[in-house]
Amino acid sequence: MTRGKVAIFIPAYNEERTIGSVVLLAGKYGRVFVIDDGSDDKTTGIARKAGAGVIAHRKNMGYGAALKSALAAARKMDAAAFVFMDADGQHDADEIPAVAGPVLDGTADLCQGSRFLGKFVSAPVGRREGVAFINRLTSAHNGKKEVDAQCGFRAISREAAGKIAIGSDGYAGCADMVSSAQHLGLRVAEVPVHVKYFPERNNPFQQGAGLVDYVAGQVIRKNPLALFAGIGTAMLAVSALLGVFVVDTFYTRHELATGSAFLTVFFGIAGMIMVLIGLNLYTLKKMLEERGRQ
Repeated sequence: MTRGKVAIFIPAYNEERTIGSVVLLAGKYGRVFVIDDGSDDKTTGIARKAGAGVIAHRKNMGYGAALKSALAAARKMDAAAFVFMDADGQHDADEIPAVAGPVLDGTADLCQGSRFLGKFVSAPVGRREGVAFINRLTSAHNGKKEVDAQCGFRAISREAAGKIAIGSDGYAGCADMVSSAQHLGLRVAEVPVHVKYFPERNNPFQQGAGLVDYVAGQVIRKNPLALFAGIGTAMLAVSALLGVFVVDTFYTRHELATGSAFLTVFFGIAGMIMVLIGLNLYTLKKMLEERGRQ
């Protein structure tokens, strides 16, 4: 692998403990750029001393925002492959040639590192199963081949860098890259990688919330009627069942089940509102699509 053909982007936030070693190890394989997402520690200074270029955000904007900055920078560079990896030492820099290889040899526009083809190292209990579930959910929604879209270790081509769009500023930006590449019809490959986990530093709940937000956001954009109308219909069904209970209680016991009556009204009104929201969003989506075709 020719070092000059590869640029390596490392999003970082308060990673002064690890960023120096990560930059030095990655620097064997290409030019390294750290996207400092508003750190209030020594991340920027240590990264520069280790030889990295630094793109600094004035405030913490999120992982997806860091990826957006990296893509913006990549579009101005002449590298043949752009590698993305984490700043906390999770990824093995010596696997950069394997990740970048399919992009450099022209067989892929995006090569995704896969923990399922490789190995989860010291992963917390349930992490593997949780990641697998979100991957299946994401691939089912996209209607594309399942890949380990949540792993931040990947490489993309110059063509992909110019086309891929990231919608989320949070953790979901990671999956956004793969989803965008798949929807654009770009060639996506996977290679095995080994990812280490540090329980004291990883926050699976925060990352999971971001990924759920991503999936929900994608569903809303793609089919808002199904989502909101489905929820609304379920609420109306609950309202109907509660209504039957209230009426039955009133005629058989001559009592008004006040709590159930309140819930009947609440779920009925909320259900109708959700259905109306779905219809309005669906209509707006169709209008925008029609305008886009004109």
